[in-house]
Order: sequence, then structure tokens, then C-alpha cells
Amino acid sequence: MKQGFLKYLIDKDIHLIIIYVVIGFIVYNIIKTLMDKQTKRIKNNHQKTMHKLLQNIVKYVIIILVLIAVLNILGINVTSIVAGVGIASVVVGLALQDIMTDILSGISIVLEDQFDVGDYVEINGFEGTVLELGLKSTKIKNYQNTVRIIANRTITEVTNYSKANPKFVVDVPISYDIDNKKADKVINNILKRIEKEVENQKESAQLLGLNSFNESDISYRILVSVKVNEQFASKRQINRIIKEEFDKEGISVPFNIVEVRNGKNI
Repeated sequence: MKQGFLKYLIDKDIHLIIIYVVIGFIVYNIIKTLMDKQTKRIKNNHQKTMHKLLQNIVKYVIIILVLIAVLNILGINVTSIVAGVGIASVVVGLALQDIMTDILSGISIVLEDQFDVGDYVEINGFEGTVLELGLKSTKIKNYQNTVRIIANRTITEVTNYSKANPKFVVDVPISYDIDNKKADKVINNILKRIEKEVENQKESAQLLGLNSFNESDISYRILVSVKVNEQFASKRQINRIIKEEFDKEGISVPFNIVEVRNGKNI
């Protein structure tokens, strides 16, 4: 029985199918290893993204070539199948429509340089760092280490925070009880500390002036320019500086006070 089974495998050239699959697997892994080594040496995010996309293309090309070889071994004429598919091609085409749209969208994203691997972006309401841009989908990881996989065809609008040195505003709330001289002193101390302590600045922080009159405070606005992807850490650092300067001057952070008389809000 064993001999009969071995004879069946030999007659059907199953061993050749296994060899082709193994060769395809080995070739892909060799190419992938070489490309990964090159990618690690590249610092430009756009070039890294191109490498990843090319790696995906190579993978699909190898899969298609191995599949064609296997079909030929099994005696299936691939050319005649393609020529005589007829209505089945329409069905398959409709089934693959979304996949092809994903692939074309992925290529378009790369060619238009919408975002690269390593960029901090917002796509479909989800913010995070681009982990991978593939032919079919894009992977993004947020600060909670949550990874979202987004089909490329659904990406219509992209907010990219990494394409240029970002500028952001910080509003400093000062209570109406604080006189102007003390307010000016606190704001100037904050600006000096931002200049001295906040790293990765591209330009000196700029006081835009008194920005708004709110219910419980007046707001002074500061404009800060930092390097790419540093705006969030810098803003947290500045908030800490503001709190420390308020503490030094005995200033409390303003908040709304609700006064109740006879059970009614005043």
C-alpha cells in the first residue's frame, strides 16, 4: 500500500510541487532578508516605505509564479483557463474588485507621498504612528499600543503631523484677580523657561498676546514651533512649566465657581 501511495505521488509529480513551493519560500526569504538589511540602513521614511511596498510586490509575484508552476505540473493549462474563463472571469473580477482597489490606493498613497512609515497621522479618526504601508492595508499604532488595520481603499482624508515642523499654541489662563504686572511677570518667566528647557525647538516661543476673555479667566496665547513628532511631548513639558510658575507666584489655576442660593444656580 505504501509503495502504491509513493507511486501515486511520483506519477502526479507531487514532489515537484513541494520543491517549487520550498524554492519559492526560500527565494522570498532571501530577498526579504536582503531588503530588510537595506531598509535598516535607510533613514528617509519615504524610501523605507518604498522598500516595504516593493517587498510586498515581490511576495505576490513569487506566489503567482509558484501557483502557475504548480498548475502546469498538475496538467492544467493556465493559458486556456485565462482564455476560456468567460462569465466566471466577471464573477472573479467582482470578487477581487475590493482587493484591486486596495492595491491601487496603496500605490497612489506612496506616489503622492501622503504618508510614510514612521509618520504620525490621523486616518478615519484614528491617530497614531504608521507601522506599515502595504499593498492592501495600512497599520497604525497609537500611544496605547493599539494597532488598527485600515483598508487602503477607505483612506480618503489624511492628516499628517510629520510632513513639516509643527506649530502649536498653548493658552495660559490667568484669573481676573491677578493684576497686569504680576500676569506679565508670570508669562515672561514661562517664556524664558520654554526657551531654556524645552528641547527640539525650531524657533523661539512667541507670545501672541491676550487671546480671549473667558468666564473665569483671561487667556494669553503662546505659539511654539518644534521638530517633527515632538509637539506632544513639548506641550506636556510646557504645561508642567506653567503649573510650576503658578505655584511659585501663589497663583491657582482658574476654574468656574457655581454659586447656589435657595436651590437655584446663580
